[in-house]
Amino acid sequence: MSSAVAELEAGLQAMVQLRPPGVSGSRIQGLTNLCTQNIQQESALVQKLFIHFKKTPGTHKLGTLYVVDSVTRKWTEQAKIAGQTINSSAPDGTYAAGVHKVKELLPALMNDIIHTAPDDQKEKIRKIS
Repeated sequence: MSSAVAELEAGLQAMVQLRPPGVSGSRIQGLTNLCTQNIQQESALVQKLFIHFKKTPGTHKLGTLYVVDSVTRKWTEQAKIAGQTINSSAPDGTYAAGVHKVKELLPALMNDIIHTAPDDQKEKIRKIS
């Protein structure tokens, strides 16, 4: 496992130890920067985000969703700056490929979080989706 993927995993795991939803603005920004600086590993990073989301308790899924949202927004911005088209033929290791992969997984993530999140987080989830 590359150091960026291991660092992302450690950052995501640390979120579970915090009070729900387990995230802060600085943590989101740090993980977003990590993913942006290591875009060449986008496939492994997206996989790590998805796996972590699926195994995270319902009380902390919103925090992971905030990270996924932030990373995807930053990658979308960077893809536009680089003139990359976001679709299934985007080359691996590019911002466009990362965004496409997240968009493919997003329906499964949203379905999962809607069924498992505490009621007091549902309004925040609606604002993201």
